[in-house]
Amino acid sequence: MTKQIYLIRHGETDWNQARKFQGQSDIPLNENGRAQAAQLAAELHDVLPFDRIVASDLGRAIETAEIIGRGHATPVLTDPGFREINFGAWEGLNESEIKARWPGDLQKWFDTGDIVAEGGETQDELYDRVWRRFRHWADKADYEKMAIVCHGGTGSALICAVLGEPAQSMHKYLLKNTAALAIDVEGDGRYSIDDERLRSMFIRWG
Repeated sequence: MTKQIYLIRHGETDWNQARKFQGQSDIPLNENGRAQAAQLAAELHDVLPFDRIVASDLGRAIETAEIIGRGHATPVLTDPGFREINFGAWEGLNESEIKARWPGDLQKWFDTGDIVAEGGETQDELYDRVWRRFRHWADKADYEKMAIVCHGGTGSALICAVLGEPAQSMHKYLLKNTAALAIDVEGDGRYSIDDERLRSMFIRWG
């Protein structure tokens, strides 16, 4: 039997709007982000309820998950393994500010992932962390439809893992706020995404 996991990015925050690197800073949804989450819940009417919703333990993901599950008896569980990448010293800064303080580093991070901000995570560390937690939940037997509510970088890394691409490809797959992408979980343990589902789901940043 094919099961499905819906990979969902949280709603908008003020730092998203200002194009600041959020990372693991616990920035709440803004009013537009709450409206986006409510709109997504309406669009998922034919899919809901999920058997389980797992969210990053950061507030913007938890609140998005709670809005999606509102009116249903679906438990919202938190897993810190689905947190956004830790951007270290870059958190709270926009691209221009990072480029001014660390010339060349941001472009290297986009191009190769070799550069890591002071106190932050590498792209490979993010990839390994979120893929391990995804497989933990995906391999459970007690669901048909599950949602994972996470972050832009988290979602990008998971998409790369499902497609068999390296972490350094994650910038091709940045989900829009409250985008929802269904991943098929086959009975033999394989994961897949239909090409049609990859269209119009992403934004380019950087």
